[in-house]
Amino acid sequence: MTAVSKLKAKFRLYKEWIGKWGSLPVRSWVRAAGLYRAGDYEEAAKYYLAGLSSHQRHPARVSALLDLSHCLFRIKQFADAERYLRQASIIARHDREPYVRLARLQLWLGHSIEAAWTVRAALAEIPADPELVTLFVTAAVDSGGSASLLSEAREILGNMHCEPEAAPRLEMARIRLKMYDGDLGDARDELAAMANKDRGPFEAVVAFAQVLLDEGKTAYARHHLHRALMVSPEHPRVLRLLGLSYMQLGQNFEPEYAIQLATRACQATGWAGMHEMHALAKAYALSGDKVSALLIASKAKEAGRSLLGIYPEFQSLEKLINSLSSGTQA
Repeated sequence: MTAVSKLKAKFRLYKEWIGKWGSLPVRSWVRAAGLYRAGDYEEAAKYYLAGLSSHQRHPARVSALLDLSHCLFRIKQFADAERYLRQASIIARHDREPYVRLARLQLWLGHSIEAAWTVRAALAEIPADPELVTLFVTAAVDSGGSASLLSEAREILGNMHCEPEAAPRLEMARIRLKMYDGDLGDARDELAAMANKDRGPFEAVVAFAQVLLDEGKTAYARHHLHRALMVSPEHPRVLRLLGLSYMQLGQNFEPEYAIQLATRACQATGWAGMHEMHALAKAYALSGDKVSALLIASKAKEAGRSLLGIYPEFQSLEKLINSLSSGTQA
């Protein structure tokens, strides 16, 4: 790049920053943004942190926090990513983006009750919209039995009027809630129709795969899970469900492969997802490796202690730990 080109680029940068933020560029954040675009998230995080420590009242601070949290997510430093998103939501409590990102991160880790509380905090500050309502209903259903959250989800849904075609993910969340409430006929058919669309919502494909697994339709469930993996190859819930499909007794029983899939699921959560660790412990137990199974199951139980609410499968996890501790097969 010639000296003239560099000067023009610098002028454009200064003009954009002043126009957007009313201030001169922060050099470390400019450097961080370049590394971010290049995919060097670990190095970008260092520059974002440097700028945040020296510009604590800068108008672009929230934007830097959001970018930093994404970098940390990509390098699987989830606890730090969550911490900086919480900071952003406190600084910009009337801005929906920090809440949405925080809730999505918490759902990725399987921390559904935390995600519901995050969205609840958002709805106390900003008007409800289809995405926020979808996140809340999804978190309530995934919580697996919180009566107060489910009741609140029904109320919020009742106040959100939106055409299904305009918000397919909201419609999918509505269907999942209907199924949770016992509508296993029409609601299941609606979910199946949504999941089978060529470009149906990712969440519908995964939710329908879960239904199929519960019904014992393993091969069909795998078909949808592989579709989901093409969209999100490292999604922990998809990897976990696929792993569980190989723990079914019969011709599909392949516990060693289930261990591989469940391990990838745990890695995708930075070993913070108790659902994924529970699945991995089951796989180890089924393969006969009781020592590894007990170690991972105990780690899953410990991870659950720091979360709000009760893990829906806590009794199953406790039973697994007790059986492994006593030397019997789970």
